[in-house]
Amino acid sequence: MNTGRSLLLAALLFAGFAMPAHAQWKPDRPVRIVVPYPPGGASDVAARSMSERVGEELGQPVVVENRPGAGGIVGTDLVFRAEPDGYTLLLGASDALSIAPHLQPQLTRYKPEAFVPVAPVNQVTTVLVTRSGLGAKTTDELLALAKGKQLSYSSWGNGSLGHVSAEAFRAAAQLDLLNVPYQGAAPAAQAVIAGQVDLMFMPGPLWLSFRDRVVSLGVASGTPFQGLPSLTSQGVPTEVVIWQGILAPPGTPRDVVDRLHQAFTKVLGEPAMQERFVTMGSIALTLSQPDFAAMVQADIRHWKKNLADLDIKPQ
Repeated sequence: MNTGRSLLLAALLFAGFAMPAHAQWKPDRPVRIVVPYPPGGASDVAARSMSERVGEELGQPVVVENRPGAGGIVGTDLVFRAEPDGYTLLLGASDALSIAPHLQPQLTRYKPEAFVPVAPVNQVTTVLVTRSGLGAKTTDELLALAKGKQLSYSSWGNGSLGHVSAEAFRAAAQLDLLNVPYQGAAPAAQAVIAGQVDLMFMPGPLWLSFRDRVVSLGVASGTPFQGLPSLTSQGVPTEVVIWQGILAPPGTPRDVVDRLHQAFTKVLGEPAMQERFVTMGSIALTLSQPDFAAMVQADIRHWKKNLADLDIKPQ
């Protein structure tokens, strides 16, 4: 073989091995996480708990921005229509992505399946609480009190985690419950504390802040939570667990998604961060990007069937 040609071939092969398959995306300005709920709720707490560490991993500040409205629909739609460049992300959850499109189709202009799942964040369930003056200290006492009368419960919108948890409980216990919606989980919790409504299914992270001001009866999960028994173990099968995660607008490039997934997954996998989420009343999740994407699609299908089984109709 010609010596010059051999040297050229060797140089080309070396260059091929030295070059990465694609250049890794590096943000050059702050990244925004849109939380589609008011400050103080489970999503807001989750986003703010990890934003600083994720910013350190990305080399740019990560800013949390609350865009509440319509039970998470307003902020979710904002991200859906944002530029798919990696700088606007959604702290999304089952309620706005898997539940609301089935219950409020006239408001959800976005297509849940078109979002690009980046990384899961955590799992959240709810705790059944009552106002202190209701007179029910146990689940059995609440069931006895509710027989033959209508009780009210607060939620943060049609299709929210609080709404579907309460409806699952209503169906299992065969009660008459009235949904009183508020603009966010924190205002809904304040309504219970103020005695304006009788009960609420409060998200775990928020319950930790208010547990001393309400009567806590059980958790809407198959397992105990923070020392509370499951409602299922008390004879009222109620298991509602949702995910929260980071999603990007449709069309976000693969290299951007990969870099963001790497940063969020590393931070959420750290023992200190996992412990922080436990103390906040939730469980941090780490999955591959394809597995998270599959989980989101399965959750959309699950809630379509589950809402029909619970006879929760669009409003």
